[in-house]
Amino acid sequence: MAQRPRKRGEGFFRLFERGVDTATRSNVTAYGYSVSITAAFALLQTSRSDTGALEIFAFAGGAVVAFAIVGGLASGLFREALEDQPSNVKALGGAFALLSVGLALLVGYIVGIMIEGLVAWPISAFSTTVAYIVAVGLELALADRLIGEDNE
Repeated sequence: MAQRPRKRGEGFFRLFERGVDTATRSNVTAYGYSVSITAAFALLQTSRSDTGALEIFAFAGGAVVAFAIVGGLASGLFREALEDQPSNVKALGGAFALLSVGLALLVGYIVGIMIEGLVAWPISAFSTTVAYIVAVGLELALADRLIGEDNE
């Protein structure tokens, strides 16, 4: 049986610790994705001269479609309930976020500068999103392995 982590603070400080812990562990992948997609848009926008409302909508659409496709595939076309990772796995996986964010930015930027015209925008967002999700999946799998048998 796994040992529970020792509580560090008391009173209000303990409540503060719990709040910070909840905010960071529960939001680690969403935060990393927000950083990735925002920075990918900024990189693409600064490297091109065709940024307008249509391109922004196309970029957003590419990101949304990628999430829908990957989520659908991971859940057996939305028929299977997926298990959540334990909070300690999320925390360790989040420590690797520089890798997933960096990979997502690199992929999105390269795709975006290699493709011309309006189609570059959704494809860049799509590839940024897929790269981020795949990298986070690998980071969490690695974190789970590093933490060990306690999570099974």
